[in-house]
Amino acid sequence: MARQARKKSESGIYHVMLRGSERRPVFLNDEDKQRFVEIILQKKQGSACRLYAFCILDNHVHMVFQEVRQPLDTLMKRIGVTYAAYFNKKYDRIGPVFQDRFRSEAIEDEPYLLSVIRYVHNNPVKLAGDFTINYPWSTYSWYMGYRPDAVLLPEMEETLHLFSANRHRALQLFSEFHLQEEERQFLEVAATKKANEDPQELIAAYLQSRQWMLADLCKNENLSAAVELVKMLLASGGVSGRQIAQMTGINRERVRKIAVSVESSL
Repeated sequence: MARQARKKSESGIYHVMLRGSERRPVFLNDEDKQRFVEIILQKKQGSACRLYAFCILDNHVHMVFQEVRQPLDTLMKRIGVTYAAYFNKKYDRIGPVFQDRFRSEAIEDEPYLLSVIRYVHNNPVKLAGDFTINYPWSTYSWYMGYRPDAVLLPEMEETLHLFSANRHRALQLFSEFHLQEEERQFLEVAATKKANEDPQELIAAYLQSRQWMLADLCKNENLSAAVELVKMLLASGGVSGRQIAQMTGINRERVRKIAVSVESSL
């Protein structure tokens, strides 16, 4: 079946979701997330785009961009290729990192833009019940000034100005706005989740991508790969840590520690 053409945004603003290939975690630690932020900022230099918001989770990322000097498809390709080169080199792997085609929705007016920004920032709340303020890998912390190392972009300043010309009042209203419930539906990673995915098939595909045998997962020098695979299996759902240990041969205590790290990162 032929792919449907993307809906063109008259405003040039889009909500974009990029997810890991086979729903695999592609941001395994803070260093990976920080590198992705650096890549976004690098690719938007020279007014290639405007960035209103992002939120980076372990296996997907939400972003709100406006096209300026570069089409969205080109921008996303540049971001994806650069991060994939970093990720594959760091973890000594081959193959795709992100799903081939990102998902997007057009944003045509200010009320919808603000609602999408709120949705993007609240993704950690939706997934883990955490408070937005406690999640460092979204631009909510940039807007609110909780990240002293992050410079508020001009387009973010403009977004705050929609709430009030007074900066203190704008931040108060922006924070209150994020606590309000949203009835509309936006791009969801769960909407494309494969039902009843066989964990054995996931393991086999992962080993094939590296041209490994099962025993290679248990080698100390391949610890980062074992972490990646365990996170992928946990994200697929329906499989316990004990079952993962049995299927992969990875030490059960190691699997437990990886599972704990996943929970604490949300």
